[in-house]
Amino acid sequence: MRARRGAVIAALALVALWALPGGIAEAAEPGERARYRVSYGPAHLADLALEVGCEREAQVQGRLFARSRGMASQVHPFRVQLDTVVRVGEGAVRAQTFIEEDGVPRRYRSHFGGEPRVRTEWEFRGVTRREQALLPGRGHDLLSWMLALRERVGRGESLEARQRFVVWDGWKLVYLDAIPAEVEERWTPVGSVRAQRFVLQRTHLSHGVDQAARPSGEGAEELGAIWMELSERALPVEMAFLAPIGRVRIALQAHQAGSCE
Repeated sequence: MRARRGAVIAALALVALWALPGGIAEAAEPGERARYRVSYGPAHLADLALEVGCEREAQVQGRLFARSRGMASQVHPFRVQLDTVVRVGEGAVRAQTFIEEDGVPRRYRSHFGGEPRVRTEWEFRGVTRREQALLPGRGHDLLSWMLALRERVGRGESLEARQRFVVWDGWKLVYLDAIPAEVEERWTPVGSVRAQRFVLQRTHLSHGVDQAARPSGEGAEELGAIWMELSERALPVEMAFLAPIGRVRIALQAHQAGSCE
């Protein structure tokens, strides 16, 4: 049962507005808000929301947060919040991941350098640790890779080849590949949209402070898929993740576009 719970948490964190202490930045008025329902079959597991701020000085702030609902709240309550600051056209500048399971919180704060290198401080059960690692390319956090993919789709780029991102989640380093698949018509509560499906795969990397990262030898692992609307707004309309319990689905429920004038 605990492995299944962990799989759901991991799915939400990979993609992923409660007041939490020590945020990485004061949130600006978001340029948009989107709400999603997380489900396993008919079971409502969690609610998820995505906020993306307006571009300021070539940087964008993003926030994703999720909270358990229904039976999941009784069996294994959790909260997940991802905050990121992204340099447009590049990668993450700084990021924070907050996860609370059964009332026990843990937090990871990361700063990405241009070398490229990442420095991370994490807190768990009263213990604080710091580490740093070289990266095999411009780094992303658990949210910024999705914002980068949106940016490419929204610009109308021809994405026929896999899109590879170097993703650091605060404790693991991976190659995250978004592989273009079919263009599909997806029905959502905000209307029917044409969306590009991307198959998601990850490859775990071994890393060190002064060592170039390299594949760990485990091979690529399929995670699921994400559907991006083929339009200038490039809205993520659906996500699906493979877990030991089966297919966890994250579906768009509402979208509010803000003004960035």
